[in-house]
Amino acid sequence: MGTGLQALLIPVILALAAPAGFAGEIRIATWNLEHLDDTEGEGCVGRKRADYRALGERIAELDADVVAFQEVENPAAARRVFPGADWHVEMSSRPAMDPPRPCRENPAMSLGHLGTGFAIRRGISYRRHGDLADLGMGNPFQRWGTDITVGVDGRELRLLSVHLASGCWSRKQDGESRRRNTCAILRGQMRSLRAWADARRAEGAAFVILGDFNRRLALPGDWAWRLLSPPGAPLRLLTRGVASRCNPRYPAFIDHLVAGGGAGALQVQGSFGELPRRGRHPDHCAVWADFR
Repeated sequence: MGTGLQALLIPVILALAAPAGFAGEIRIATWNLEHLDDTEGEGCVGRKRADYRALGERIAELDADVVAFQEVENPAAARRVFPGADWHVEMSSRPAMDPPRPCRENPAMSLGHLGTGFAIRRGISYRRHGDLADLGMGNPFQRWGTDITVGVDGRELRLLSVHLASGCWSRKQDGESRRRNTCAILRGQMRSLRAWADARRAEGAAFVILGDFNRRLALPGDWAWRLLSPPGAPLRLLTRGVASRCNPRYPAFIDHLVAGGGAGALQVQGSFGELPRRGRHPDHCAVWADFR
């Protein structure tokens, strides 16, 4: 056999010998991008051009096919770090707050629109569903869920990007009177997610709810997890049994991937990961898992 023909055949032989398990895999991540504004110097973080570039580099390092994101002002802001040549962007249609709120960190600056959404790598088929507006609880500040279905190799996976009420993170806050209203909002949001999950189960759809839950769901006996995952219709919490390394002060995750409708069985075993934090912003770390 000539050397030229050998050179052509070797890649084909290697491809045929590669493990078949890698075919049809998709990496799904979630990341709260902390006040990602479309304009440099604006919003509560006030990023510079180098900050957008650095965040784009971290997204490339994440190597995900689909990223559920939170705290993004609008599609233009998302495209600062998910360029249109490589990504589709879908965002919730929740109206912006009017008037806007001042930033907690810097009252002289205005709080940009905090939207949920998805970046879907080009080449992956998907379709958009109506937003889960019930998560807003009639409050203009509370975020809606962005709902899509992605398809790979003839299989489909329903995905819901969420950002729930902040301030009721664990049992400690449950007992604080000043947190009572926040915890009540979170309880209502958990019921809305349960209803959404029940509807997907009735359709026979595999699904993943992912995003910033603002709740340490994996702590023993957590009421929010019991409400979302009752004994008769349990879901799978992919962050259970894993310690977060994002912030040493908070070893329990508040950003989660929750699988149901058979999606847990599609997860590639041992594939859950957390992108280590680098720099001050974002204040959350991306988490991800691979699905087959």
